[in-house]
Order: sequence, then structure tokens, then C-alpha cells
Amino acid sequence: MSETVQCMTFSELKKMVEQLEKQENVHDETKIMLDTGWDSLQEVLPGAISVQEAQEFRVQDELTKEYFGGYALKEKSYKFAADGPVETVIVIENRY
Repeated sequence: MSETVQCMTFSELKKMVEQLEKQENVHDETKIMLDTGWDSLQEVLPGAISVQEAQEFRVQDELTKEYFGGYALKEKSYKFAADGPVETVIVIENRY
């Protein structure tokens, strides 16, 4: 079995922003946070969103032999033997 995570598109993001703007408790000073799955939230830093190129790769789980997909920045994709097409993506950096 092959596992692929569905990625949000720019169109879906724009729709979400439209819905957020309609909420009376959301305003221009509302902070943006990232839930990393741990106990605390991670702040999204100003300037952390950029447009870059990425490439899809697949890896095989040694135990189950299942294949899982992922993406790497184009300049790092050689580490994963990525062979998918190079795509333009919006990246949110989480650096600390």
C-alpha cells in the first residue's frame, strides 16, 4: 500500500483566509501559530512564508515495505533520490 498526504492548495488557503476574516474575534493583530503536535504552539515568524521549488520523493519502510511520499526543497532533493517533477510551492519555515 502506498501512502500519500494530501497537501493544501493556494486556492484552499485563500478560502480559509476569507472565512477567518469573517470571524469577529480575528483581526489584523491576531497571531499565527503552528501546532507541531507537542504540548506547546510554535510562533510563525514574520517573513517565514516564501515561494520555492520542491520535488517529490518516495521512501520504503524497512519493516512494512510500504512506500511513503514526501517533498524536499529542490536543492536538497538529491538526498532522497527524488525523481518527481519540480514544483513551485509555498513554504512556511519552522526554524526554532
